[in-house]
Amino acid sequence: MGQPTASLCFRLHDAALAGGYSWGKGRLYFGGHSYPVKITGGGAVGIGYSTLRGEGKVYNLARLSDINGTYWSVRAEGTIGRGRNVTVLDNNHGVDIKATMHTSGAHLAAAVMRLTLKVNPGGERVEATPAVCSFPIR
Repeated sequence: MGQPTASLCFRLHDAALAGGYSWGKGRLYFGGHSYPVKITGGGAVGIGYSTLRGEGKVYNLARLSDINGTYWSVRAEGTIGRGRNVTVLDNNHGVDIKATMHTSGAHLAAAVMRLTLKVNPGGERVEATPAVCSFPIR
């Protein structure tokens, strides 16, 4: 994958009863600034609810707008209490995100994961140093 070009901190909620739905928010650290990111999506074949805190290394991000899009990955999760997993997501702009996710809750899922990321156009861009993720995300 080479060197990361950006980093992403995010918090995601995942609820499933047969099909699943995910929603959350994060901050993208790119080019000396940080940007708010909205996350939605889901997968199939799951039951339960979990909260995920994630830290991602972003690869192949040349323009801010390339982070926008739908990301795909195959994911299996079994959480009762707390857990951890690593996944690689990629979109049609060639952007890859290697994410480490810390989970809590009671959730069992095996799915093709589809997440849509969108930099919040009305959000605040702030000067920032490279990310050290802290939660909650503002």
